[in-house]
Amino acid sequence: MTTPEPDLQRMLTEAYGLERGPARWAALDAVFRHADAADNTAFGFRARMSAISDLHHSGEYARALTAFSWCLATFDREPELTTAYDAHRLLWQYKWIVWEVTQFPGVALDRATGLLDDMQRRYQAGGHSLHAVFQHRGLVAQHLGDLDGAGRWYGEMLTARHDALSDCAACVPSGHVAHLVAAGRYEEAVETGAPYTNGGCTEQPHWMLSELLMAYLHTGRLDEAATGHKRAYERVRDSRHHLELIGLNLEFCGRSGNERHALPIVERHLPWLDRPSSPYAALEFASGAALVLRRLAERGDAGAPVRRRSDDGTRRWVSTVGQTHDELVVLARKLAAEFDARNGNDYQGRRIEARLAAAPVVGELPLTVLGGRPIAPVPGGEATAALVRRVADLTAAGDREGAARTQLEVAYALRNAAQWSDAIETAEEAQRSLDGAGLAEDAAAARYLLIELYRRGSRHRGLIAALVDELMAAPAWPPSLPSRAAVLEETSFALDWQPGVEQRFRAADLYRAAGDPAAEARCLRASLPRRYDEYPADPELVTRLDALIAAGHVPAADLPGVQGGLSRMQELIGDLDGALRRVEPYPFPLRQAHLLLRLGRPAEAEALARPIMDADDDGSQSWTAWVLVARSLRAQGRPVEAMALMEEHGVDEDYDLDDEYDLVDDIADHDRY
Repeated sequence: MTTPEPDLQRMLTEAYGLERGPARWAALDAVFRHADAADNTAFGFRARMSAISDLHHSGEYARALTAFSWCLATFDREPELTTAYDAHRLLWQYKWIVWEVTQFPGVALDRATGLLDDMQRRYQAGGHSLHAVFQHRGLVAQHLGDLDGAGRWYGEMLTARHDALSDCAACVPSGHVAHLVAAGRYEEAVETGAPYTNGGCTEQPHWMLSELLMAYLHTGRLDEAATGHKRAYERVRDSRHHLELIGLNLEFCGRSGNERHALPIVERHLPWLDRPSSPYAALEFASGAALVLRRLAERGDAGAPVRRRSDDGTRRWVSTVGQTHDELVVLARKLAAEFDARNGNDYQGRRIEARLAAAPVVGELPLTVLGGRPIAPVPGGEATAALVRRVADLTAAGDREGAARTQLEVAYALRNAAQWSDAIETAEEAQRSLDGAGLAEDAAAARYLLIELYRRGSRHRGLIAALVDELMAAPAWPPSLPSRAAVLEETSFALDWQPGVEQRFRAADLYRAAGDPAAEARCLRASLPRRYDEYPADPELVTRLDALIAAGHVPAADLPGVQGGLSRMQELIGDLDGALRRVEPYPFPLRQAHLLLRLGRPAEAEALARPIMDADDDGSQSWTAWVLVARSLRAQGRPVEAMALMEEHGVDEDYDLDDEYDLVDDIADHDRY
């Protein structure tokens, strides 16, 4: 049985309602399979084209390669299904694909070089500059160890014309800087990269800063090196798309006396080796981490614990620095050998052996406040500095617990002084120290502080979710913290939609157990969907809120909005009659008209929507009313009137009348629940 297109669209929307990770990728794979089984090539093409960027930027390179190859073949075979915009997007994405293919030693070298030739042919056929082609020929040449060839291609790139297919101003020189660093031309690398260390696109400035780290060290620019690492790692730590750059940051730590600072970084990302973005990214991380661990062992910490877990979180264990080093060396050498076998030379093997055995460029470069980095001259700075000195004194005296608790005091002081980056680093170190000292209650407080600090930004959702889970499992709950239910509720809004809903349900359960039905209702109300992509539909939510309403735990003034939200949920479930009955007593005419239209009652829908077409003073509802009336007229067999209305108000037949999802979202905005 084939899947109708509306069901395919619903599946696709549900997939994007999932958090980025294995569940979303499996859901997208299912959408592609169902579209192919239904022989709906047009839908399969659109779905894959939309997914390629998401897959690439999430580190799902193998899936991105597969989706791109399918789309490119379809573009060539059935061009009538595509647009000029599709052609441009494919040429833009071709750059990602060429870069990704080299990262898989199982892909034959002639395929990688063949892709470059095909990319160049397509660019030339479209009348585009070869600027991006030269750039990526340089990247491939460098990967193969042909540094002279890479230099020639970058020379060609510098004289080629920029056009709409060229990378951003910062990305273009980032690969060039990597080439100059590999060639030992450090001053030149800094000169080339210096103008581009403050931004560009989603890949910047962390890519450029990571490539510059070793150049900064070798040229004595230690302040730039310390700041560059802190800025770069803060941007890359949450995405396995950047595992390769994390490896560069670890190499920097291992060669600047920051092995102890780097150990938590190693622990944090070791699980990603279970599911790396590519074998090359795994090679870069494993070799950088092995360098850090070797330096720790040489400083007498070979037996220090390395806290480990599997990528899915189902297994946790502890190994030592020495054991983990040996494991990563084996992995790095194995991967390097695979690349050398594919590339037909020994470049990657020699490069990795040099990294594994590398000596420090500088003895010690303080990166953190606790590591000796000066505290910014802010109010309270002297008191904070005194706390830092106390940490050192307690550590020297062997008072592990006192030192750990004082680290947490330093983190609070930095938080209070709005030194956010330093506060995060210190709180992370304090949490690790408190865990190691067995101070469960203080460690829970450190986790709560980290959650607060992470919530200030928008890039740490995965870290927040993990910390909340750890906090909920804490054996001791600090009296200074809000209740477990309150923590679940307040942090749920920092997560993606569906994980946030699940967390609010956990909070609602705790509130119910504590006899607080008003708080339970508050959590459940916040879980009502506002947009079409906020899935899944949940009958339990309807049942629980109806019971709370019946018991009087939802204020009368809030009932219209809550009922509007419940109507939205019932529509998602498929209970259109129930959804309509729920809003009939309330002033939601557009929602009622929409539901009547879906129930096959277009005349009644028209009667409700038509008065709003011109009565809406600020215009916020007029467009939705026009679309609903036009749909109603067509459903009643009055196409001429519908067309006249569309022409008068600029309603697009192919887009506005067929895009169910945007319309439903607009109606939800008008409901104001």
